[in-house]
Amino acid sequence: MKGRKPKPAHLRVITGNAGKRALPEDGLRLKSEAAPPPDYLDEDGQSAWNRLVPVLVERGIFTLLDHDALAQYCATYSRWLRAERALQDGEGDTYETHGRQGTMKRGRPELAIIAESIRLMRTVGSEFGFSPVARLRLKDVGQGDMFSPFSEFG
Repeated sequence: MKGRKPKPAHLRVITGNAGKRALPEDGLRLKSEAAPPPDYLDEDGQSAWNRLVPVLVERGIFTLLDHDALAQYCATYSRWLRAERALQDGEGDTYETHGRQGTMKRGRPELAIIAESIRLMRTVGSEFGFSPVARLRLKDVGQGDMFSPFSEFG
């Protein structure tokens, strides 16, 4: 979808409602509950699932509708780890090929897999608040909470 992501109503209340239009409800609220990892995830993917689900459930942002998105994240995480391990087992970031034009250095295929996996993990992970900036967009943390001069006294 093109354009900006819609801002939740509670953030619009805090930042101000410039258009002075009625604020919509944030939408359907589903129960947040844990679920076992899907069978098709390998050991690394299941480990990521088991590490992330309890935190997401505690924050109330993991529902039945989120299972596939988190499974995508965990599968991509596992693919990223496999590529990183393969790269570490290899001999550097490049390899040589020999052809009619002589010897050429090429980047290992694992580098492309790693770059694409990181891009996908950032995309899906931002929906769950897996980065500091993404967490600012979630309901429980306002940007002012991070920079409060009185936080050391609380």
